[in-house]
Amino acid sequence: GWSSIIGITTAIIGNVLISFALNTQRYAHIRLNRQYHQDEEERKSDKRNRSRVSQQERIAEERAAQNLNGNGVEPNESDPLLPSSASTSSESTIRPNKKSPATGPKSYLKSPIWWLGIALMTVGEAGNFLAYGFAPASIVSPLGVVALVSNCLIAPLLLHEQFRIRDGFGVIVAVGGCVTVVLSASDNNPKLGPDKIWELISTWEFETYFGITVFLMLVLMSLSSKYGHKSVLIDLGLVGLFGGYTALSTKGVASLLSNTIWHVVTFPITYLLVAVLVSTAILQIKYLNRALQHFDSTQVIPVQFVIFTLSVIVGSAILYRDFERTTTDDAIKFFAGCALTFSGVWLITSGRGK
Repeated sequence: GWSSIIGITTAIIGNVLISFALNTQRYAHIRLNRQYHQDEEERKSDKRNRSRVSQQERIAEERAAQNLNGNGVEPNESDPLLPSSASTSSESTIRPNKKSPATGPKSYLKSPIWWLGIALMTVGEAGNFLAYGFAPASIVSPLGVVALVSNCLIAPLLLHEQFRIRDGFGVIVAVGGCVTVVLSASDNNPKLGPDKIWELISTWEFETYFGITVFLMLVLMSLSSKYGHKSVLIDLGLVGLFGGYTALSTKGVASLLSNTIWHVVTFPITYLLVAVLVSTAILQIKYLNRALQHFDSTQVIPVQFVIFTLSVIVGSAILYRDFERTTTDDAIKFFAGCALTFSGVWLITSGRGK
């Protein structure tokens, strides 16, 4: 129906913008890291120069002391002049070093390019927000493969990252899977009121899911600082888990707005959903940028897509009962499409060095 078409279209546009956003943020991290290493080289060079000057000063002072001790007189005008660096008030001791010692690259929060990426991501996520209001979350989330396909074109052009022949095959397979998922879409997207959402949140199935995912989040957060630079799965696991809750809360808010846009502010559930949406979105940005600091976007975006999609499909199936009224044919199409999509992602991500 038209509802699903609108949702699918806005999701596709939004995910293209998200791909631009992630590559822009990756570019900001690369620039900051490059600038940091350039500054480090300059500091090392300055340190070597100051060391040579200090050595010349010591030699000059030793010679002056030998002249005084040996002759017992002050040097006269016929004595050789000391190098200017021998002066105890030399420029190197009077003028402090221009650059203070670095403790690491400048924070990406101070980079205008990074904020441009955030602006693009905000617009892209707004497209996804609209999509969740028109189509089931389990249909919208696999469309994130559009960001993956866009990334395979953008990253080599913008960041000069490697694009292999197998990446092209991976894109074709992933697109085929995406099309299959879209074809499985039905109009099974009921509008939910505040009472119904409370009822769904209170089920034992969702409470069990909530407990397991929170436990996994705590474990991964404890591992992030120490091992996040070694495995892309740690930080992106957090991004996927947080993203699942972002999508579920977005779906809830969009459903409430489509029901009664003027009275939505009077429902307590609205504020809970918005709080979850905002907090998990911020945490997604934090851990996604940690991953982008250590790994190429051609690796980060596909892995993030798979984990996020799995999280949304499972969470939405448990909370919103997405598959309760799905026909057998549609279910086969959906899972076959997901399998193709993940196979395409595997082709793109496997066989890459860090």
